[in-house]
Amino acid sequence: MKSKIFFFFFLVLSGVLNAQDLPQDSISLGIQEAWERANTYSKELRLKHYDTKIGKEEVKDSKQQWLPHVAVDGSYGKLANVPVFNDGILEEPEYIPIEDHSIYDAGIEAYLNLYSGHKTKIKIKEAETRETLLQYLEEESVSDIHYRVASEYLDMQRALELKKLIIQNIYRNNKRLDQINQLYENGVVLKSDLLRAKLQLSRQETNLLKMKNNVELATQQLNILIGYDDEQPLKPTDSIDIDLAKAEKAYLEYIEETIQTSPREKIAQSHVSISEFRLQELKADKLPRFGLFGEYTYSYPQIRLYPYSTAPYLMGMAGLRFSYDLSVLYHDKHKEEAAEIAIEQSKLAKEHTEDRLRTQVKAAYKHFHEDLEEVKVADMNIVQAEENYRIVNQMYFNQLALLTDLLDADTQLLQAKFDLINSKISARLHYYQLLKITGQL
Repeated sequence: MKSKIFFFFFLVLSGVLNAQDLPQDSISLGIQEAWERANTYSKELRLKHYDTKIGKEEVKDSKQQWLPHVAVDGSYGKLANVPVFNDGILEEPEYIPIEDHSIYDAGIEAYLNLYSGHKTKIKIKEAETRETLLQYLEEESVSDIHYRVASEYLDMQRALELKKLIIQNIYRNNKRLDQINQLYENGVVLKSDLLRAKLQLSRQETNLLKMKNNVELATQQLNILIGYDDEQPLKPTDSIDIDLAKAEKAYLEYIEETIQTSPREKIAQSHVSISEFRLQELKADKLPRFGLFGEYTYSYPQIRLYPYSTAPYLMGMAGLRFSYDLSVLYHDKHKEEAAEIAIEQSKLAKEHTEDRLRTQVKAAYKHFHEDLEEVKVADMNIVQAEENYRIVNQMYFNQLALLTDLLDADTQLLQAKFDLINSKISARLHYYQLLKITGQL
């Protein structure tokens, strides 16, 4: 009896009947705030952001190719004696006299591309498309992280709500156990009824321990995603009820939004564009190239123009350079065919992506409305289960029903309340899944 009295005062003092039994230092957190923190603290999103920044730098690098290419070079060396075999290689040679064995030069060269089949322009467009692709991949990662945050947030809410119900059920079981104990002491009921009531209470206390562990596990997972310490207690402020005014849309509306805003759809289209740019680059290789060039060289000795001279000299040159690679006519034949196949492959992959998106939208849409119907059914079941428990409870203490019937009625009532919470959480999760698929999460 002392333990039961202590437990009752513990419930009253801790306020578990009017609160969620959370520590005072818990942080109040809404789902929107959790998403904002994930945007800042998620390591996965930060890694994707680095990829996007790299893509921006690659675009700048491609545009730099419009600038002239400038190179400097220099060398210094010693010439060896030059043997001349006038009578054959097996005979003693004669040596050409060289006054100064030194040789050196330094120069600068510049080339400005004027035309190369628009290859530079194609590479810039390809780099910009890759940058856009990286942005879409980052958007997809944001949606994935937001969905994971929502899932952990809802798991934590579920565990807290179920924990609250179990605590209320334990309180009711304790009161019932006291009543059964009085009946047993008065010889009204058998000892088996008392043992069954105690067993029921023990099971609920075990369930309470499991639910506390579930709260801690879900809280840790959420804390990792949003940048809090692992053991930081959180208090969810959002209701588990869903806002039907925002969620109720026609199936075709979700499909249309998916095609327009889904990151997966945009990613697939980017792959098609990149494949097309690859083919354009190969075709550009078959076109001639020309541009302006300039050279300026300081050398010693002067052996480039006749008459030669053992003296340093300066020479400058500028003009128009033309080139055409004939080997690409046969070297790149199969590369072009492979590039054309890659384009068809990426287009087919895009269609496949659209098929999967439509399938995912329909599944999430159907499950969402299924959950809404289950919420309505669960509400009705609770009303019926409460009335059933009231009747059976009254009948048992009037010796008109068995304890087994009362315990079953108690379990059914608790399960009906569990089902309501699970259906509401499931509805919200499927709604977030719809937002994720359509690219709006």
